[in-house]
Amino acid sequence: MKQRWIRTVLGLVLTLVMLIPVIQGDRPDLLDRFEYDLYDLRLRQFLSEEKDPRIVIVDVDEKSLAAEGRWPWNRAKLALMLDQLFDQYGVAIVGFDMVFSEADQSVDLSELKQLASESEEQNLDQLLKNLNSDEIFSKAIADRPVVLGYLFDRSLKKLQIGHPGNPIISDDERLNQLPIPEANGIISSLNELHSVSVWNGFFDNPMVDSDGVYRRVPVIQRYEENYYPSLALSMLLALFGEQAVTAVIESDATGKQDALVAVDAAGVRIPVDQHGAVLVPYRGPQGSFPYISATDVIRGTADADQLEGAIILVGTSAAGLLDLRVTPMSNRYSGVEVHANILSGMLDERIQHQPDYTLGVELIQLIVSGLLLSLIIPRVSVLTSTLFTLVWVALLVGINLYAWQQMFWVIPLGYTLILVSVLYLFQQTTGYFFEARNIAQLATQFGQYIPPEVVEELSEQAQSVQLSGENREMSVFFSDVRGFTSLSEQLNPQQLTRLMNIYLTGMTQIIHEQRGTVDKYIGDAVMAFWGAPLKDEHHARNALNSAMKMLDALPELNKQLQLEGLPTVEVGMGINSGPMNVGNMGSSFRMAYTVMGDAVNLASRLESLTKYYGAPLLVSGEVVAQVPEYSYRKLDRVQVKGRSEPVDIYEPICLREACTSQQQSSIELFSSAIAAYVQKDWDLAEERFGQFLLDHPDDKMTRIYLHRIAEFKDIPPNVGWRGVYSHTSK
Repeated sequence: MKQRWIRTVLGLVLTLVMLIPVIQGDRPDLLDRFEYDLYDLRLRQFLSEEKDPRIVIVDVDEKSLAAEGRWPWNRAKLALMLDQLFDQYGVAIVGFDMVFSEADQSVDLSELKQLASESEEQNLDQLLKNLNSDEIFSKAIADRPVVLGYLFDRSLKKLQIGHPGNPIISDDERLNQLPIPEANGIISSLNELHSVSVWNGFFDNPMVDSDGVYRRVPVIQRYEENYYPSLALSMLLALFGEQAVTAVIESDATGKQDALVAVDAAGVRIPVDQHGAVLVPYRGPQGSFPYISATDVIRGTADADQLEGAIILVGTSAAGLLDLRVTPMSNRYSGVEVHANILSGMLDERIQHQPDYTLGVELIQLIVSGLLLSLIIPRVSVLTSTLFTLVWVALLVGINLYAWQQMFWVIPLGYTLILVSVLYLFQQTTGYFFEARNIAQLATQFGQYIPPEVVEELSEQAQSVQLSGENREMSVFFSDVRGFTSLSEQLNPQQLTRLMNIYLTGMTQIIHEQRGTVDKYIGDAVMAFWGAPLKDEHHARNALNSAMKMLDALPELNKQLQLEGLPTVEVGMGINSGPMNVGNMGSSFRMAYTVMGDAVNLASRLESLTKYYGAPLLVSGEVVAQVPEYSYRKLDRVQVKGRSEPVDIYEPICLREACTSQQQSSIELFSSAIAAYVQKDWDLAEERFGQFLLDHPDDKMTRIYLHRIAEFKDIPPNVGWRGVYSHTSK
């Protein structure tokens, strides 16, 4: 019990140690990466198998570059693409995942030739003015729901190229105290383009995790004390004709610390973390949205059904334009599709997020896991503890996946699984060492007296073995070799040692097979008991089975002795059951685990009486009552030396189911003779004992009764006599 509590306390200490990094927010990088891997695994597990037809990516791909020329294109071509999208295909809105920060100096020679042929009076300057692609592009943007992208500069260079447009949240004192990403500069499109676009959004400012993977993207950033939207958020606002959002800020229980938990845009609640970022709700691998080549739109050959009413994102997947990202889906994932995933998640309100009480939930997971494993594993078997641990892990994973799928909660799981694994291994390892130590101690204390399997069972007990002494209901056995003194006189020391080794080995093996404990060897005598150190509800049965098996084994043992030129042996055995004291007894010089008490003394007396009664095995009435499956012959009711109360003495004959009809008849005849003897019906008793003697001429007990009857006929017993015979010697 003490060792189990030690393991429990050590498990709780280990849990506390592993809680500290979580509370301090300083987890090892390796554990963080394991958490990222689990996040990616869950993300890939619940991917959608269908494309989102609402959002179409107009892709500046290799096909477009081959058909329209190298990038950047003349912006008149982009203006034509916008005209096609809105006028021919009827799209809802268009967002550009690109920035037009420099004036377009390129001239389309075919356009120049056409204008020159149409109006020969125009000079070159006038022709170039008519070919101003930035002006053409700005006219295409004007009065249309077009969202232009720009870059925020977080470097120390503080680049200032253009402006970000209108903020979606003006200066907010509460937001200013929060860790929202803050830009030092900006690179936006030309003022000529920017001024005609009502909606603008930043891109390419992801928050890369420590393993280099894009999982989170900010939807708002702070710049010059105002807050501006990402490209995806700006497109959501453009879709609903809104220009501002509301920051949802909540305070902790003390009311002293605020946290940004969501952004409300056009009635859509977008859960964000404390940095104003969203976990990208990837729908699936690359290609989860329809892609249409930009050249097909420009040339009017695109699929009109795909484009009608669609939300358009213009970007590039061409490898040479370097808009590829490392994401949980792929190591080469198109950046424009990241924005498409975010916008799709916003529209569906399908944004995975960590609620503001995530830390509390994780701490509860860790504490409950630590308590359960520390309390339960030390108290159950290895198999049970393994099954329990697996069930607990399955429960944790199941609840976590339910929260992920149904509530879009991202509850950390990796650290808890690591704690469970560490605790399981720790508890099993310490349990193994404690068990090995227990078995070694028990083997030292009992290994010479009880079988190894009982030692192993002792080590698994919930309570330690009581060595100081206790009172138990047990059975005790004594045996002795008949005529041992004369035998020893016939043999030299080596022969005597060999004889005793053969005899005691055979007898001890049977005792061990029947779960008995050998108390001691006293020369040729053997003392054993059942019911300690391991409690045994069938102690009397196991003791009697041992004695009967010893008697059955004795002929074979004698054959072995004869083969080695040694004399055969005969034994006398006595068994009694009852309350007795068991424990370590002795002196400060020597201790022995043994039994003492009146019940023990009676068993010793029974063994001694086997000589008198001529029976190899005698048992008390207590044994008969506890082992009714045997048939017994009641031999006598006696008062042994040292006891005032008389006891019944029985000789076990055989198992009831194995007894022959002749054996059963003999037992009944002998019992009827005893009954007549107790009733002082000497003639009837003498007659029946005589009948019994005819079938059993060598039965010593019958001749004893006939001798007693002859004496009682001459000198009758006193009036209060009840058939009790008093033995005056041990």
